[in-house]
Amino acid sequence: MKRKSLFALLMALVILAGALPTAASAADSAPALRSEAVVCLWEAAGSPAPSGTEAPFTDVALSAPYAAAVRWAAETGLTDGTGGGCFSPDGHVSRAQMVAFLWKQAGKPASSAALPFSDVAADAWYAPALRWALENGLIDASGSFAPDAEVTLSDLQALLAAADAGELLAQLQGSYVELFPEMSLEKYVPVWSEVLLPYCSSAEELGQYYQMFTLRFMGTQYGADAIAAFADDPESAVFNCFFLHDIARFTIDGTTISGVDAGGTERFRHSYHYVQDLPVTYFGMELPAAMHVYESDDAQADAFRYFAFSDDTPGETYHLEFRYGASLENLANYTEGDYAYWLASAIPADYDDATMRDCISLFVTENLGEAAEDVDVFTTIAGESGTSYSNLFSVILDARYDAIWHDAIAAVTGAEQADAYAQRLKGAISAELYGPDAVAAYAESGGYAFDCWFINGAERFTFRPDLSATVTMTDGTQQTWQYEPLGTHLMGEGETFLFQGTEFSMATEGELYRSTEPAGEFSYLFFLPDTMETTYHLEFRYGSDPEALMGYMKGPYAYWLAAAIDADADLETITKVIRLFCLENLDYSQRSAASLSQIGELIGTWDADMSEFGAAYADVTLYFTIDETGHGKTWMNGVLTTEFDVYAYESAPGRGVYVAYELASGEAEGADYTLETDAQGRTVLTLMAADGTIRYVKRAG
Repeated sequence: MKRKSLFALLMALVILAGALPTAASAADSAPALRSEAVVCLWEAAGSPAPSGTEAPFTDVALSAPYAAAVRWAAETGLTDGTGGGCFSPDGHVSRAQMVAFLWKQAGKPASSAALPFSDVAADAWYAPALRWALENGLIDASGSFAPDAEVTLSDLQALLAAADAGELLAQLQGSYVELFPEMSLEKYVPVWSEVLLPYCSSAEELGQYYQMFTLRFMGTQYGADAIAAFADDPESAVFNCFFLHDIARFTIDGTTISGVDAGGTERFRHSYHYVQDLPVTYFGMELPAAMHVYESDDAQADAFRYFAFSDDTPGETYHLEFRYGASLENLANYTEGDYAYWLASAIPADYDDATMRDCISLFVTENLGEAAEDVDVFTTIAGESGTSYSNLFSVILDARYDAIWHDAIAAVTGAEQADAYAQRLKGAISAELYGPDAVAAYAESGGYAFDCWFINGAERFTFRPDLSATVTMTDGTQQTWQYEPLGTHLMGEGETFLFQGTEFSMATEGELYRSTEPAGEFSYLFFLPDTMETTYHLEFRYGSDPEALMGYMKGPYAYWLAAAIDADADLETITKVIRLFCLENLDYSQRSAASLSQIGELIGTWDADMSEFGAAYADVTLYFTIDETGHGKTWMNGVLTTEFDVYAYESAPGRGVYVAYELASGEAEGADYTLETDAQGRTVLTLMAADGTIRYVKRAG
């Protein structure tokens, strides 16, 4: 499995500015048991399943939690036990035993390193392992070795980290050039297009993704200049991923690292040894990643004294990420200090086109996820055993749901105007006119409304995963047809409409299906992207002329779009679809004075209760503020992440509807909220949104 690269983590943070860290647990200072040591080695190897099922030692029961690890260690030769058929799982681990464990796991490599310790005989049973450990920088050569001294769990973890770091340097052998200039070469633009295409709905969007993936990591600023430039807008941060100090190519050869400039002149060459791991820090948060630091003892090393490598290797992620500098201070801090907003990204100098393709593909999937597979939309809306759909508006316009409409709208318009706005919204999609009659009527008036009812005598549609559909007519008769897919088509191409003072394109992609036998006005079905899973409803068209179905505001189907809902939809789903409809269609550019009066109880500073997210987020601070004008700001670890206008309406004492209209994106998000007083007398605001629930505590004063 390929590990996620640091620049993938950084891209997610730069773009989303919302990822939370994973805190490392404190290392246990208790002496390590032999069973614990073997489990650590086993887990470091990926917890492979042992091939045998019998216990290799008499004092290790098959039911023991470490039994699999011990069986694996015996099978791979990591341990022969302590004699007499025993393993001694509760025995403590000595320094000599731990070095032997690591040496065996590395494959017992030969080494001729000298043994500088006065307390180690040249023919000691662990001498070959110790020579290897010295050669790879796992053991400090100064002082004594103390072979019988007990190893703590923290010692064990440090040795494992050092062993991994030594192995990492061995995997990085070779020469490297800068990654992003190579990725951006003109010859690789078709590769980017091919890889990004499944994620994009238009050529414009594809171009935007390409710019985002390349230029976001090709900035020229870093350090203090970048900190100053991005202070007011962290989400605009651009990383410098070039090599510093005029290095054009790095070469790693054994424990030697060297670099040459563009003219081929060698600028440095030093020997390095591993010293420690440093956690990666981003805006004060520790990320679930570390940099492996190597140091040169050469007094002339200067700006190249320390190299800090991420876990990425050409074999794993096709590239390499690292930093280097004269000091360890802030070397792994991505937003503070001399190295802020800089991460050198490299690719082997001898890379080929296949490697670059793999690198680009991994880069995209790490940041966007796996591209959605082509799933037949008919099958999606049909579900596993078929789904029946009723007309959406005949359901949500029922007077039983007027209170839901009222609450959702009042959050923006205020309670006094909510009913009037509700009638306006309902009327916009309940027109009786469509087709040529609507085109003629709206041409004269300048205004328009859509007919979103089922037409041609249909009352209910039942879609099945075998691509069949049954239409139930208003007279109770039914007819079933089989359909076949005709692919993706574009509806409303070249058409526009005016909404809230802005002109929008009507062009929308959808999936077209054709009946396998004549079906009159039900011969073609055209489904838009909305489904019950995404928007709690379904939008589609049907008719006898597929080309006419693509005309949204012209032709026989103009100003008509059938809207449907699962015939078995419950109250929760009906509530969600009404609220979504209001969120998408209300004008947030102006608020009524009445709506502002509703936010009084929400004015102040609200601290997120991070305890429910566990100890990993103990050092994360998340809060938002709302002032008297309804303007809100969200902060994470002292960094401003979003600004919004808030709309709220109390539907009952202590309960209400909350809508945040984000200013940067122009999008609105809604949630239910409750206000309560907890046992400590604090005011607690609970926001219950579609993507989860989170509690906030009002800050005193």
